[in-house]
Amino acid sequence: MKKILLFILLFISITGFAQQKYTDIQNKVKAAVHTYSANDTNYKFLTKMLASFEKAKKIGLSNFSKDHVGIAIVLSEENPELLIYPAKYTFNNDKINISAIRSKSTGGLTENMKAYVQKYLYKIEETGSTKFFRSLVLNRPVTEGTSTQNANEFIVDEPNSLSFVRGDEDWMHIVSIDRQYKTLDRPRIILYTFKLSLGGKDIFNTENTIDDIEQRRTTRLDNERADKEKYPLFHDFRTDDIRRLLQELVLKEPFKSNLDLKKHIEKLDTRITRFNLGDYTAQFNYFLSLDFSALRKKEPFEINEFLNIQHLSAHALADYYLSQANYSQAIDFYKKAAFDFPYEVSSGTDFIKDMERIIYDLSKTCYKAGRKDEAYGYLLGLIIDSQRNEALATKDLKAYLLQEKEDLKQFKGDLDKAMKTIKTDRKNHSCTLVFRNKTVFFYPLMEQTAATYQQQIKKTDFYNFLSQ
Repeated sequence: MKKILLFILLFISITGFAQQKYTDIQNKVKAAVHTYSANDTNYKFLTKMLASFEKAKKIGLSNFSKDHVGIAIVLSEENPELLIYPAKYTFNNDKINISAIRSKSTGGLTENMKAYVQKYLYKIEETGSTKFFRSLVLNRPVTEGTSTQNANEFIVDEPNSLSFVRGDEDWMHIVSIDRQYKTLDRPRIILYTFKLSLGGKDIFNTENTIDDIEQRRTTRLDNERADKEKYPLFHDFRTDDIRRLLQELVLKEPFKSNLDLKKHIEKLDTRITRFNLGDYTAQFNYFLSLDFSALRKKEPFEINEFLNIQHLSAHALADYYLSQANYSQAIDFYKKAAFDFPYEVSSGTDFIKDMERIIYDLSKTCYKAGRKDEAYGYLLGLIIDSQRNEALATKDLKAYLLQEKEDLKQFKGDLDKAMKTIKTDRKNHSCTLVFRNKTVFFYPLMEQTAATYQQQIKKTDFYNFLSQ
């Protein structure tokens, strides 16, 4: 009897909720839309979002049960003009949150939010390049909404709103309304739109074809690659940490009373990027002269990040001088970044990644400087023992040898001789290799014997290339 009663109550609850449908609120939604002027800049987007929702069918469960980022327009008496906000759809453990994102301090839009919205409306394939995109993706709001469905849509019931969800394989469209809409003359209504895939038509910019979007994406990637080649900066996302670390360092003695340091810190008044490294060479060089020994004694467990002020400075100087074709200076600073100011990280993998990039850039710099045997040697080091760069080093070294018309048989003989010179440098945990009287270094993740390396090199694609 109890089971039958429970089933009846559950059935009443489900069917009562399922009776909710978009057509119940359709007139209120259209009335709210008509309160706004067609001359409003964003009115065309509002009508496009509503038309797209009303044309859409029931969205597939697989897309309904994933997280998405998009945009939203809020219709309410508090909004005399149409503003478009970033939006997030979150699905977690069968619970849902649908949110229009606003500034916590002003309730409006920050400049980063506006940039995100503009990309979403006009160049949607570039949305991921905006500063706000990452924070939106990582945003994890509390999910309280429950869902059911009817023949045309899913319905999401949240504490303050009721939402109707439709879509297709490319887009998801949502209309939300105050849960108490039946008792309100003008309930708050929010229209949401979420792009689900890179394919399909762009509903906002209908002239955009898939080919147009792909072409712009390819062009953007090509430009980014060109910028990275012209303005190299390995620690792209870390170099600006110099400014943050210095603000903490200057609170400690003996740096607290260092007036010269404070003057240099004041010069760092904008974000450090690959494009403005040259503005701060004097500051980077000064930071390399700082003495951390006193701080090391007082705070041995907290000093690592502060030491990275020097590594990031040295590595940035090396990248800058490479961009200026000052190869001698670039080589000197790459070596300083490797040995005098090594990267302070707890992860051995991250350390090796940094070192291998330094070695690779040393090979490139030496080759451009006409020091080809050193360039060969550094690439050989990556081929002998590399976690991620063996294929790249092999490709480059093959290209160099063909370009220089090297005798492959002679090169193989020189390589065999060099393999017998491998030694371990206990001081800095690296290995050295002498190739054609040029001493170079490489960084193994786990040290091997010279005999083991001699056997390993013979199994590589590069050694087979020399043996052809």
